[in-house]
Amino acid sequence: MTKLRDLFVGVGLVVTLAACAGSDASDDEAASAGPPVPDRSFETFDGDQTSLPELAGEPMVVNFWASWCPPCIAEMPEFEEVHQDRGDEVRFVGLNTQDDVARAEELAEQTGVTYDLGLDPEGELFRDFEVVSMPSTYLVNEAGAVVERHAGVLDAEQLHELIDEHLIGDGA
Repeated sequence: MTKLRDLFVGVGLVVTLAACAGSDASDDEAASAGPPVPDRSFETFDGDQTSLPELAGEPMVVNFWASWCPPCIAEMPEFEEVHQDRGDEVRFVGLNTQDDVARAEELAEQTGVTYDLGLDPEGELFRDFEVVSMPSTYLVNEAGAVVERHAGVLDAEQLHELIDEHLIGDGA
């Protein structure tokens, strides 16, 4: 019985830690800017080279995704919807990580994504951002500092709320 109880306590702790992984520890932390985005160049789906610091100057939503990640695929139309609604206020960058380029391009076409897409074939940016789960989304202020991270799927409503809270609204 003790082993079973310990198992339940352990599982509960893991679930609690996982739920907290995508949120900040306090309101003070959420209001302050975090680390700058990594200065690593990447190739865009259009064949150009750029980096996130080069794209700074406007708020950004940076999303890590892959064609082998069903939750990533599920949220892509939601991100496109918000991009269509808010693209004049916030830049959207989808970073395809550790994936087959042809499958990634095919998925982007199938889902109708029109925001900026970049390639991270070896997972270097994935590691630089210390991504813990897929999909993961980072909100970056106009100075290029990470102000919020979210591990897991986001729907359009949640993404709008995060943008308002951390990039555009009074909390930004």
